[in-house]
Amino acid sequence: MDIKEYKKVFDAHQGVIKLSDFTTVGFHNTVLDKLIKQGYVERIKAGYYEWIYEEPISDAVIIAKLFPEGVICLESALYLYAYSDKTPLAWHVAVSKNKTKSKYKIDYPLVKFYFIIDSFMEIGKSEIEFEGHALPIFDRERTICDIIRYEKKLDKELFNKAIKSYVKDSKKNIGRLMEYAEQMNVKKKVSTIIGMWM
Repeated sequence: MDIKEYKKVFDAHQGVIKLSDFTTVGFHNTVLDKLIKQGYVERIKAGYYEWIYEEPISDAVIIAKLFPEGVICLESALYLYAYSDKTPLAWHVAVSKNKTKSKYKIDYPLVKFYFIIDSFMEIGKSEIEFEGHALPIFDRERTICDIIRYEKKLDKELFNKAIKSYVKDSKKNIGRLMEYAEQMNVKKKVSTIIGMWM
């Protein structure tokens, strides 16, 4: 059993592979069972595996690989934009409500999924670099629209800090914010709240 050759497959995929990544290069799926037994590999969920390196694989890589259609949102987005200094207990990820919910069952990393309508999935979809990896994320303006939309479900202190941080942010774009707010039917509320802080 040539461990180095198997490891190369994982290395080529940032340490996380789908079963098909392994079998298309000519290795049999039973090899993975042996690698798991020997402690080289861990099964993340059905059909997905990660190599156990000395340095753990970033959660960002696992999420991006397992859920390429997902978009980082709400509390996780606030944290990545430094609008919150509170590390979320779970990753907050938006996915289409038309997807099969069972696909999103995962023990680790901790992920909280938000099932949203398809027309909202593309509004403000952007990308951010985190721990050296590209992650799909809703931009600042979309994130602010979301937290205003879900205001009652958020911690008051977190909400106020986020709005305050956005208003002070030199990268903010109020025109874009109002455009998104209109598309998401929260224009009046966004206008009122941002107006109070400006």
